[in-house]
Amino acid sequence: MVVLLVDDHRVFAEALAGQLLAEHGIDRVELAGSLDAARALLSSDRPDLVLLDLSLAEESGFELLTELATVEDAPTAVVLSGHSEPRLIVKALECGAKGWVSKTTRLDTLVDALWQVIDGQMYLAPSTLQPVLTQLLADLNSRKKSSAFEDTLTPRELEVLRCLVSGMTRAEVAQHLFLSMNTVRTHVQSLLRRSDQHSALALVAFARSQGVQGIDETDNPHGLSRPGSSH
Repeated sequence: MVVLLVDDHRVFAEALAGQLLAEHGIDRVELAGSLDAARALLSSDRPDLVLLDLSLAEESGFELLTELATVEDAPTAVVLSGHSEPRLIVKALECGAKGWVSKTTRLDTLVDALWQVIDGQMYLAPSTLQPVLTQLLADLNSRKKSSAFEDTLTPRELEVLRCLVSGMTRAEVAQHLFLSMNTVRTHVQSLLRRSDQHSALALVAFARSQGVQGIDETDNPHGLSRPGSSH
């Protein structure tokens, strides 16, 4: 097995590389301290597995995970992290990682995890399984609630709501959607009834809790200024 270890803590990386090389079946360990260095090694000599720290100085390992997920026949990626937040583990798995291992993991357990992933399985430490499943279920329930609430809205009501979530005033909503103030007021009143809220502020907070996304700048071709903007 050829391993590419991506970690900007050189002393730690070199020590771990030496330990891995002493293990049967691990033929070579390449080191990269940055994403560019990792990309160069990936393009010149494809490893069997990428062992990746997500915190790389000013860079994020999530960027490399996302890139690997788009490459055909890319090497398997396993996160090696000093953190164990369920939210981060779930995000890493969504980005294509096949495992998550703590930096405090014993060497024999780490090696077993690498071989398990090479064999086509996924690896999570037993201690992380329950927190990760809890996070996944919470995310799923949030998405279901969001979908259920949005499904009750008309397309125009959803447009108005997304504008409000983005921080627009009612006047800006009217301008952005080419509606009259009376029409916007009618839609807001309908949204308040559907959400069982009693103010626009409470409506926005409720919408955000349900996962409703605001519009982004590409949805705002008229260049409307937002609260706190410089124009």
